[in-house]
Amino acid sequence: MKIKSNLLLAVAGAAAAVGVNQRFTTSLPSEITVPHHHYTTYYDVTSHEADSVSWNLAPEMLGCTDKPKRKDLFGQDPQIPDTYKLKDNYINSGYDKGHLFNYEDASCDSTDRVECFYMSNMLPQPHYLNAGKWKTLEEQCRKWAQTQKLHIIAGGIGRIKTIGSGQVTVPQYCYKAILMNGIYQCWLFPNDKKLPAEIPLDSCKISTAALDQKTGLKL
Repeated sequence: MKIKSNLLLAVAGAAAAVGVNQRFTTSLPSEITVPHHHYTTYYDVTSHEADSVSWNLAPEMLGCTDKPKRKDLFGQDPQIPDTYKLKDNYINSGYDKGHLFNYEDASCDSTDRVECFYMSNMLPQPHYLNAGKWKTLEEQCRKWAQTQKLHIIAGGIGRIKTIGSGQVTVPQYCYKAILMNGIYQCWLFPNDKKLPAEIPLDSCKISTAALDQKTGLKL
């Protein structure tokens, strides 16, 4: 994936509630920044997927007791025409539609429950990652967010191959950067090999400097 490094001033005000990725510029039409209700998508038209997604996870987003049954209504992001029928590329691909802003973070809000299933919020992930270490870190984030607000950036790095007629890019790595108490903690997961279940989650941590170097972020 292409790496960019400047703050997108044009959407800074609209996206302030969820945070802004710093690598996208306004000069290239292949890059689209889209603020949603509780998350912002940084969409790469070239790879037909999110370069990254950012959001704040706060205690009030997790405390509801009347969650409806989950409905996996994956579909087009109405602000990004490129995502029309994008889900078809995943059929028989061997990859899950992996959420960045995940359903459990979104489940207490009716708008979030719809928007989290936009294809602009997905990356191809093998099931062993999507239901493994990635899910474990999502669960840990919700534990931390019971008592404090987190800022989270999640995305992909590199390219293994493409899937489907739309040439959706399968990233080499998936990452998550989490701001807690004024300090970022970062995790990097391979998207092409299964990690043993007994390996602790923190074995996948990397420094903010290392993630910045790999992604072009400025954490």
